[in-house]
Amino acid sequence: MTMLFGRPEETELSVPRTRLDETCPRCGGGDVEGYTMLDLRGWCLVARCPGCLHVLRREPSPTPFGFTYVPFSAHLRGAGG
Repeated sequence: MTMLFGRPEETELSVPRTRLDETCPRCGGGDVEGYTMLDLRGWCLVARCPGCLHVLRREPSPTPFGFTYVPFSAHLRGAGG
């Protein structure tokens, strides 16, 4: 059996985050970060406050693996963003 992705050697996985020069409108924190994430609607780029977890914005993003990913939820009635 061939695996598309091998088992990670790290005990914890992390995503590179970029510090953004923005202020969170909910809590006033100045630590807003931008990063790529996968949610039930597919891959996206988010700007998020790590203090209160408020999402300032979310925009669709191509997959980092070079193939198209359509989440199962996109095929459910009433699903959408």
